Amino acid sequence: MHDQEVFQWLQTKIATTRQIRPEVVQLDSSLAEDLVPDSFELIELVCEIEKKFGFSVDFDEFAGIQSVRDVVQFIQQRSQAPH
Repeated sequence: MHDQEVFQWLQTKIATTRQIRPEVVQLDSSLAEDLVPDSFELIELVCEIEKKFGFSVDFDEFAGIQSVRDVVQFIQQRSQAPH
C-alpha cells in the first residue's frame, strides 16, 4: 500500500471516529494535541491499524509517535517487515 493510500485510510478513520471533516486530518497534524487526545481513542486506533494491516502493535513502540505522518511511516515500516 502506498503512503497516500495509508494516509487516506487513516484520515477517514480518524475523521469518522472524531466526527470531524477529513480535511482537518493532515500529515503534520499532531495526534495527541489535535486528533486523538483520549487514550481510549488511541487504543481504538491501534486496534484498527492491527486489523487493517495485519500486524500487532507494541504500545511502547507506538508511544513515540507524534504526527499523522509518523503513523503513516510506522505502518509502512511494519507492513514491509517480516511478521
